[in-house]
Amino acid sequence: MEIKYQLTKDDYIDFNLYHMEHSASFKRSIFIQRYIVSLIFLIMPFALKSSTDIPFWYWLTICSIVYLVWVIFYNRYMRWNTARRLSKMVDEGKNKDMLGERSLKVFEEGIMQTNELNESKVAWKSIERIAESKSHIFIYTSAVSSYIVPLRAFDDKEQKEEFLRILKTHVQA
Repeated sequence: MEIKYQLTKDDYIDFNLYHMEHSASFKRSIFIQRYIVSLIFLIMPFALKSSTDIPFWYWLTICSIVYLVWVIFYNRYMRWNTARRLSKMVDEGKNKDMLGERSLKVFEEGIMQTNELNESKVAWKSIERIAESKSHIFIYTSAVSSYIVPLRAFDDKEQKEEFLRILKTHVQA
């Protein structure tokens, strides 16, 4: 089975966001930043009450609101900021090898991906896992890298399901 598609900057960003959201170490880091570090906002009123003439309840109200806003919107902010940074990094170079036309061929020994600059082959035993998002299939070849296959590469749902079936058969075997 062979699939041809165009890999875009958005596909690359989507992979990185997906990977971050499903990485245990990243989730732990976000939890600490979102809840533990933000506790500073709730401790601040106690430090400020003795150094200013402004009433304690005022500081507690303001800092509690800031804490709640931080906790509620931190994930969205991190996602937006990460996408923005990745976009800037991708825009810095030519990225001919990373983006553009792709051909992904599935055969008995593994997977082969080609583009205008190179060709890479991966044996089935080298594939760590298959993941699917709303708009992509990710074929992980290591903990942090994968072949990115946008769902728009498939003509219909049946072709996508057949592709996934072939992948899962070989990867689980």
